[in-house]
Amino acid sequence: MSALQIEDFVLPALVTLVLGRQSGWFAKNIRIMRKKDNIVPPSTSGPPAFNRAFRAQQNALEMMPVFLVAFWVTAAFSNTLIATVLGSVYVFGRWRYFLQYIDDPARRVGPFRVCMFSTLLLLLIAVLGVTQFLLLKYASYNLKECVFSVLPFKPPV
Repeated sequence: MSALQIEDFVLPALVTLVLGRQSGWFAKNIRIMRKKDNIVPPSTSGPPAFNRAFRAQQNALEMMPVFLVAFWVTAAFSNTLIATVLGSVYVFGRWRYFLQYIDDPARRVGPFRVCMFSTLLLLLIAVLGVTQFLLLKYASYNLKECVFSVLPFKPPV
């Protein structure tokens, strides 16, 4: 296993920055809606459009820690490119989820599935990456090599 360099994390860092910007954009929309509809914090209810937007923002905040853990563990212990692609899919799905939840809550299901699929795949890859690391370090057992030896194709290097 080769040592990772800081340069290897530029793309995952970029995805994280975009996610942070997206979260700020969601919050800005809530602030604008609060002002427009005279909804004074800490109140969290108002017209239906505000309620949907607030819920969409809260859903994004609730999922962010799970996503970020899976994303960064995948980047560190498996593959930064895979993490970047799946992270980008998540960010795009979360953006579509937010917009479609406000527009028509029934349409949020597709983007929700995209977000969940990318997060679950990141979690699976993260667990496999950590498992591979631990087995290699403490048991001198290369799980990746073992798995790829039974497949009919060569693994990417």
